[in-house]
Amino acid sequence: RCAQGMTQAPPPTLPVPPLPPFTLVRSARRSLGLEISASKGLVVRAPLRASERQIQALLHEKAGWIRSKLSLVQERQEAQVHIAWHNRTTLPFLGGQLQLELHPSAPRQGLLVAVAAQRWVLHLPCATDASPATIRNTAWAWWLGQARSMFTERLQHYAPALGVAWRSLRLTNARTRWGSAKRDGSLMLNAKLLHYPLPVVDYVVVHELAHLHEMNHSPRFWAWVAQACPDYLALRAALKAQAAPLW
Repeated sequence: RCAQGMTQAPPPTLPVPPLPPFTLVRSARRSLGLEISASKGLVVRAPLRASERQIQALLHEKAGWIRSKLSLVQERQEAQVHIAWHNRTTLPFLGGQLQLELHPSAPRQGLLVAVAAQRWVLHLPCATDASPATIRNTAWAWWLGQARSMFTERLQHYAPALGVAWRSLRLTNARTRWGSAKRDGSLMLNAKLLHYPLPVVDYVVVHELAHLHEMNHSPRFWAWVAQACPDYLALRAALKAQAAPLW
């Protein structure tokens, strides 16, 4: 209890954590924007004439959001599984499990065999004592072929429904970016999408095709996505909830 006539001292002020470092990218855009990814960290996208004061004001206004998102990115990275490449390695595949079996006499392109519901065995043309690098490279060659075949089929299915035409498809192994689209119909899709169930793959395919209507994430863009993929919110959440293994 305070003595009469004395004033209580104010509580000590806790130090404010410093803002994380960021990369500033200026371009002919109209507003400031923030992006956070595992590969680039915090990126500030600013109009050519945006002042340093405007940029710092945005960073301080969004400081809580920035720290929260960076923390989630770090947690997601720590949760990623590093694949141990050996005979009978198991990989997540289209919502199920894919087991690698090494057979020197297997077909050069590999042989996929369904053994149960959501379970497959992939026979690879490798010696049973092959090095991890050899197994990984052989599996990746098969994986890329499978991804191209599946993505092409899904693109051909959804493009007419959205009234767009795509021109080319490039595959990547990016850590965080699942796809991109250019106005000329050139698309990029991440081959590691095959680690997820087919509805999640379809969501990303529809997302990139919708960009051929709207090169942004405006309400009109999401209306195009919803037209072909009504449950896109749940599928987008599923994609973010589970990190793909690191190849």
